[in-house]
This record gives sequence, structure tokens and C-alpha cells, in this order.
Amino acid sequence: MRFVADHDFHIHSTISPCCHDENQTPEAILNYAKENNLSKICLTNHLWDENVRSEAQWHEGQRFGCVSSALPLPQDSQVRFLFGAEADMDYNFVVGVSKERYDAFDFVVIPTTHMHLAGNTVRTKITTPEEAAEIWQQRFRELLKKSLPWHKTGIAHLTCGHIFKGRTAEVISLIENESLYNLFSDCAQKGVGIELNMKSLFSSEEEKNILLRPYYIAKDCGCKFYLGSDAHKREALIGAKENFERIITLLDLEESDKFIL
Repeated sequence: MRFVADHDFHIHSTISPCCHDENQTPEAILNYAKENNLSKICLTNHLWDENVRSEAQWHEGQRFGCVSSALPLPQDSQVRFLFGAEADMDYNFVVGVSKERYDAFDFVVIPTTHMHLAGNTVRTKITTPEEAAEIWQQRFRELLKKSLPWHKTGIAHLTCGHIFKGRTAEVISLIENESLYNLFSDCAQKGVGIELNMKSLFSSEEEKNILLRPYYIAKDCGCKFYLGSDAHKREALIGAKENFERIITLLDLEESDKFIL
């Protein structure tokens, strides 16, 4: 059976400091789910748990008190609205959510690709695609060394433009298949979810093949996938379901490939 686009597990609301749409409320997000026949959605505002020490300086709006102010989330008989967070990893590979705090969330997404935040997620500004490719792999490896409740953890937007100045395909092309197989085999063993939200309209056939390669390898390794729009404004939700459907078709995904919460 074809993978059913029945969820969106990565959505931001006005609480996230980088959300600049006052209309991106939990109520609007719930309406998006109902209009697109989604049965599960998850609110994942940016979090840096105040119980986790970091040398980096994180926005006060990312503290747990801010994130939890969204509760209680609006509910509907047709949609299960989950409470989650997007917790980052600093340049010392510290993940910004404590083990104790994990229990407060239904799901936590952790990006390895927020590599544009010099002084926070990377120590200094990345200057070349080669450096970006090495750091991308290093951050991924270090995250997988953590002892986390992987059954309710997702690795967010693995091929987003934040890797290096929007030159994502150039960076990914530098990563060997062997490295990707090693990383995704570990992901499959741990049971962590792999997020699907890359653009599905490519500038060229070459770019398409480059950006899909990690996901094909992840599928080959037995990884499970979830859909996440990473929407920070209502406008981004308009075409999200259509994009999900194109990604599912491109990767030829079945229901057996789905990460279940």
C-alpha cells in the first residue's frame, strides 16, 4: 500500500522566535490539518531547555516556559494534535533538551543541518562546501552517539539550505555513499524517524538525483520516514500536502516505510 500523507510532524507557531506570522496559531494549524485530511500533526517550536548548559547563546524565546505556553493545544475528533519541539545541537554536540524534559513531549525533532548559526551550532562560519560536507557528517555521527528515546525522535530536514549558503546539492554531492550507508544503517537500528520535507521541484535532473540520494540510501537501509513541513507561516502550509505527495511518489514509499508515533 502506498505511503499515506496523513500527518505533519514538524510545524512552528508564533511562539518560535523565527516565526513572523501572527496568524500562525495552533487553531490555524489545526484547520490546515482538517482541510488536508491529516489525522496527526505536531507542534514543534524551537527549544533550548534551560536545564541544559551550553557555551552558545540561545534565544530566551526558546525556553521551555515559552514553548509550553502553547498548551493546551486545540483538539478535534478527526485530528490528534501532538505537543513537540525542535531542539538544536550546539557546536560541542550538546542537544538542547534534557532527559527529564523529554517526557513532556510527544515528539522531538533535532536538526543536524542548522549550520548557518556560527557561534551556536558551529563554532565559526563555514567557508567552503568541503568544510560543510565534513561538518554535516560529523554532526550527524555525534547525534547518533546520544542516548535518546529514539522512538519519539526525528532527524529534521537533512537536505535544507542552511547547510551552506543554499548550495545544498553541492555539499551533498561531496559525501560518499559509504558514509551515508553507515549513518542511515545506524538510524535504522536505533529506530529514529527521518524527516521528508525537501523541495520536490528541482532546478535540474542532476540536482534531483543528488538531493534524493540520501533518502534512497536511507530507504535501502530500512529507515522509517515521517512528513514535516517545517512551516513557520500559514503561507507555507498551503502547498505542503501537495509537496508531501510528490516526495512520496519520487521515493516510491509504502506504508511499511512510515515512522509511527
